[in-house]
Amino acid sequence: MSSFKISVVCCDESTAKFSRLAEAELTMEKIGELTLETVQQEGAANDEREMHNAAHHAEHGPVTYLQHVHDGGFAVMVGEPGKLQERFFGAGEYVAFMDDEGPGHASKVGPNGVKRTLRILKGHLELAAD
Repeated sequence: MSSFKISVVCCDESTAKFSRLAEAELTMEKIGELTLETVQQEGAANDEREMHNAAHHAEHGPVTYLQHVHDGGFAVMVGEPGKLQERFFGAGEYVAFMDDEGPGHASKVGPNGVKRTLRILKGHLELAAD
């Protein structure tokens, strides 16, 4: 089974642990092995979330929140608060969240809303070399 790229919101190496975007590669088989829970989600157009972190799971500790966008999309803002960089994720894209330290990231649903599958994966993903 072939692997595919996933954009990952994670912590940078600074002591402040600002969020940043990185990449990982996974197969659907590996995603299946790591999945704790799967939820279908719909987000209303222009719905916003202020700075927040990828919270630990009550039972499993650090987890990765993997989202697969089916329709519409959403933007994620990462970086130093006050200097956030925005990246939009649309239909067909995968984005994972594992920024469990620092100030976190912000997000905003696009003007057409979003339909996505959220999978909670055990642990954090291994990032591709920069």
